[in-house]
Amino acid sequence: MQSTNDAKRLSGYFSNIDEWPEEWMGVEEDLEIGRGLLASFIPFIQHMIDEGLAAKTIKNCGYHLNMLGGEIIERLNQDDEHNRKLSPRELIIHYVDEEGGPLLSFLDPNIKAELARHMAYDATCRKLLKFMTLKGT
Repeated sequence: MQSTNDAKRLSGYFSNIDEWPEEWMGVEEDLEIGRGLLASFIPFIQHMIDEGLAAKTIKNCGYHLNMLGGEIIERLNQDDEHNRKLSPRELIIHYVDEEGGPLLSFLDPNIKAELARHMAYDATCRKLLKFMTLKGT
């Protein structure tokens, strides 16, 4: 569980981090899943803060995590309803692998600028997966 100090430190980077699950939500049952995803993301973000990474790096990674959470929820609502039974940790491990995160449905990888955004997102997803599997979170 995060301390009050940690929550204040996170909010210094992401003022609306607690609202991410509501932003991702398509149907009511998404909210609990989204909160669980966020709870899995927070230790990773906190680790980056504790490591003293640049604020821009932390904010970029948070931006990518926000996209990942939204993409996971989107997939659950589109084609992967059967995956709702998975825990938030299991969902992340299901959708993220050594290549990166799931293809973002709203980006066109054929557009050079969007491909660059997706590559940065994939790098964050790989770092998250490594953090989660090494730390056992």
